[in-house]
Amino acid sequence: MIGAGLLLVLAACEEPAPPPEREAPPRPFEPPADLVPPPPSAWPARVEPLGDALERFTTVEACLAGLRASTPTALSEGIADLGYEAFFADVCASMQAVRAGDADGCEALSVSSARRGCRRRIALFHGSPEACPDDPVTPGREAVCVAWAARDPDLCRAASPADRARCEAVLAGDARRCAGAREGDVARCGAEVARYGAALGTQRRASPAAAAEATFAVEVDGASVREREVERGVRLVPRRCRTHITLAAPLGPAAIGRAEPSVSLEIVVPARLAPPARLPLGASEAVLTVTTPARGTLASAGGAEGHVELTAYEPRLGGAIAGTIEGRLGTQRDAPRVRGRFATFVRDLDPLDDGCR
Repeated sequence: MIGAGLLLVLAACEEPAPPPEREAPPRPFEPPADLVPPPPSAWPARVEPLGDALERFTTVEACLAGLRASTPTALSEGIADLGYEAFFADVCASMQAVRAGDADGCEALSVSSARRGCRRRIALFHGSPEACPDDPVTPGREAVCVAWAARDPDLCRAASPADRARCEAVLAGDARRCAGAREGDVARCGAEVARYGAALGTQRRASPAAAAEATFAVEVDGASVREREVERGVRLVPRRCRTHITLAAPLGPAAIGRAEPSVSLEIVVPARLAPPARLPLGASEAVLTVTTPARGTLASAGGAEGHVELTAYEPRLGGAIAGTIEGRLGTQRDAPRVRGRFATFVRDLDPLDDGCR
């Protein structure tokens, strides 16, 4: 009893247990130190519409004098640091070429980026898609320029996903659509709406084939193979009196070791061909290549049976290109059967020679 009482006394003398610790409040989010915000836009706070600038333009000499009188010293210094001594001369010569619709005048500018910009402004101001500069990455003309020059929002489908929002915003004349532009391009997009929106006027074209869902799918040996390249349209390339169309380029060496299947199709359409029309699978008129892990690479150029049936062929911007594929890749009895279909639109083209039409 005495021992038990002593334990009770000692327990009573112990300090009371501390209260449970409270969780610390969450710290506010702090961006990483290496996360640098996008640089401020190079465009001024007030952007002059292109049409107003061209209306004020008189001569190259007057343009040069005006620039020298109004350009801040720090800006001139920065241009000198870049070594672009012909900057002012290129700006004024570009204005002259755009006002006159003179694409040859653009080619006289000193740097390639200035030449492309000059041609882009000629195309959009005069509504001439054929004047658009070549895209430095994708074969053919710049897709955004072509859509602006054609006054066709549906052709913005041909632009890269990163450029699609600014393409549509300028055609809509609505800077609020720039919210969908990639980070760092929102300010540029808003400036382009102010600069070019009014120059595009109010008339708009529509291209139902470009607005519709594009597809390119082939079944071989029970396996389905799809290519997304056609989602941005195709380019029509004239060679003599035939039009060459690549729906998806063959991978070549890139197909070696590729785990996922791939398909490519190149067709050659003679002048004055009216659909529906059949192009034989083979090495010239319709070249089909399929790569699968099980079969490797199979190409109609090595022998094939069957055809591509062209069900829609509209050789104009935004026109429909569609058809089906039926046959065998190979001439042996056990050659794999292929079936497929494709539907897309024309994103760029050069016309056939007049003598071919």
